[in-house]
Amino acid sequence: MSHHPELQQWMDRVAEHFPNLSKPLASGLALWSFGMILARTCSLSAVAVLLAPLLGQSFNTVRERLRDTYREAHAKSGAQRAELDVTVC
Repeated sequence: MSHHPELQQWMDRVAEHFPNLSKPLASGLALWSFGMILARTCSLSAVAVLLAPLLGQSFNTVRERLRDTYREAHAKSGAQRAELDVTVC
């Protein structure tokens, strides 16, 4: 995944401030917050539309990645899925 330097810096900053989060959850939180700031909305579709070209991925791929940030572990595919515990944040 290619990142713009500003997005990579933001991802590093989020990981630094939330060391208890797994890398995928910190990345998802960083993508959400970065996208919301740029889109000036918290709409899933609007954030995905804005981030997809920046990440070089399709709208649906980015949308699913963002959704995985707030989904329960059992609702995600894969064996090692974690939930975002907002009390940690």
